[in-house]
Amino acid sequence: MAQPFSMLLGIVLLGVGLWGTFTGGHAHTLVVFGINGTHNLVHVISGALAIGVSLGSGSYARAYCIAFGAVYGLVAIAGFANVSPVVLMLNLNAADNLLHLGIAAACLLAGIQSRPAL
Repeated sequence: MAQPFSMLLGIVLLGVGLWGTFTGGHAHTLVVFGINGTHNLVHVISGALAIGVSLGSGSYARAYCIAFGAVYGLVAIAGFANVSPVVLMLNLNAADNLLHLGIAAACLLAGIQSRPAL
């Protein structure tokens, strides 16, 4: 489960990161999400990494999903708590926080439900 999920997540994150990059590196809203150059870079790197692990072993994809889910969960919590350095660095808004929380939950679910390699 973690490998196909990581591939899908990677394609989406890479696409969104590139789309945001082409709209400009300044802080602005894309559809309803706050983005900036740093936010775009995070999406491009995490998307490329997700694609990479999805092409490797299932244990890499599983570990990625769990780690990525934990990190995105922390980013969502920081956004909801309005932790200024994080919010300003990534130009987060309420829509971002909800999306990051959903991604975190989906990643953790995909990672935990995947069977570890024996």
